Amino acid sequence: MITNEKQYRSTKASIEKLAGAFATLETSTSDFPEVFAKAQRSALRNQIQELEEDVRFYEDLRAGKISEFSAESLHDLPNILIHARIARGMSQKDLGDFLGVAEQQIQRYESDRYRTASLDRLTEVADALNVRIVERAQLVGSPKLDSVDPKVWQAFPVAEMYKRGWFEDFSGTLSQAKKTASDLIPAFLQGNHSQFALMALHRKSVRSSGQVHEASIAAWEARVRALADRNPPDRAFDRDRLTAEWVRGLVGLSLENNGARLAANYLRDVGISLVIEPHLPGTLLDGAALASAGHHAIVAMTLRHDRLDNFWFTLLHEIGHLKLHIRSGEYAAIFDDNDSPAADKVEQDADYFAQEALIPEANWNLAVSRFTRNEKAVVADAKRFGVAPAVIAGRIRRYANDYTLFRTLVGNGEVRRQFDI
Repeated sequence: MITNEKQYRSTKASIEKLAGAFATLETSTSDFPEVFAKAQRSALRNQIQELEEDVRFYEDLRAGKISEFSAESLHDLPNILIHARIARGMSQKDLGDFLGVAEQQIQRYESDRYRTASLDRLTEVADALNVRIVERAQLVGSPKLDSVDPKVWQAFPVAEMYKRGWFEDFSGTLSQAKKTASDLIPAFLQGNHSQFALMALHRKSVRSSGQVHEASIAAWEARVRALADRNPPDRAFDRDRLTAEWVRGLVGLSLENNGARLAANYLRDVGISLVIEPHLPGTLLDGAALASAGHHAIVAMTLRHDRLDNFWFTLLHEIGHLKLHIRSGEYAAIFDDNDSPAADKVEQDADYFAQEALIPEANWNLAVSRFTRNEKAVVADAKRFGVAPAVIAGRIRRYANDYTLFRTLVGNGEVRRQFDI
């Protein structure tokens, strides 16, 4: 069984090596008896097929294509927990952070199929992964975030929330936080953030390449809303203020050395709070667009990819959602993993909005750098189109699906620096 990306890459390399050996046997003209050569080829073929099945299963898990796992007995539970972790898009480190244990401990658990884990630990892992086991083991969850129950506190990343200081009125230890989590979690979601109960009734959507961990996203949303409410904009949000001219002004800030920071004040002038909060384990979020009961709007960003090109694309993507989709009767919140394909029209529209805002199609068609792919052309095009070189470089990387291009131009490490993170 493949349990992590390192094993996945190693297995694919083994397949290539075995395929090469098989090809050599196919073309070999040695005096070795054919019956033995045939047996060798058959053994190699079977080994390759087994490894390919492991790779396909891991890829399907990672892509969120599998959410139910059959079990003949409790002996199958460890494998189910490993499969569920992968299907949730969580690394071994993510799960460790979630539970408040070291990544190496999760690796040890999984390498010996949880034989050394207590029943309490197995229950903790199942709760963290939101796995319900009846006659079949099934991942509990919906990309519409319609089944989050703050009373099911075990599904929330208590250790990570404690580490980040989210339980602000609680002064106890992590162990004490876990013991009182049945009170802390509902208080965090509802008491410290009274809008949660109201907003939970409205329609939400998540763009994700794998399974959605609703509890983590709900906790992150509550934190974002609480931070936004502490210093709301002076004016109410009105999407009609997001004119083409206003958008051009926002994009123009990308040319400034501290443009990301300046964008925060630019957004406040039209009633939008910009909140930076790192993603929680297993969510893989880049950003979100949210409506507020206080009549302002929120753009939240995780800076999961600390690059200028990613910052500006994600920012304009969320602005697109505010302009086009966040409104009464439609969506109250949209959460985005911009690494995953835009599967529906809502995400496709937001992608197109960001694309056109940053580099209109008419300019993109004239961009010399998209064909030459050299730094000098990128800088020249950026100057012509009034946008940062990082934006041009990022668009080419995305267009070519080659993220080795222009590593020195996309502004690695520049965004968190501007926000002192």
